[in-house]
Amino acid sequence: MEMIVRDQIEIKASKEKVWRVLTETKFYKQWDDLPEDFSEDRLKLGSVIDWGEYSKITVRTFKPTEHLDMKLYLPKVDLSENDYDVSYSFSLTSKNDHTILSIEIGDFSPLPNANDYYEASVEFAETAKQKIKELSENLT
Repeated sequence: MEMIVRDQIEIKASKEKVWRVLTETKFYKQWDDLPEDFSEDRLKLGSVIDWGEYSKITVRTFKPTEHLDMKLYLPKVDLSENDYDVSYSFSLTSKNDHTILSIEIGDFSPLPNANDYYEASVEFAETAKQKIKELSENLT
């Protein structure tokens, strides 16, 4: 059984504003953690967010104002990187003058303690989408 967190939220802002909040470091660090040594001012294709022995996230799809997909690697998990595919995926669609942000996180099913990862990601998606909405709607 696949374990993927799916969530979405309607945001009263343009896709361009929501994209900035998703990819510019000054906004990203307000809705998710970044390592202190992360020096890029914005994400791009191939960007790596490296937490050392804990995790590494690599941007593998980057379609401005449309789709951002980042692959998670967990060095402490006793599986080859090819044995699981956990991604953080953000898609933007227009609806009138608003933007629908869709979030997918997973698939956690191949991982040991999959349920713990899944539950933590449900909580993360809920918190992140609200913060992304707030930042996007207040962006001038």
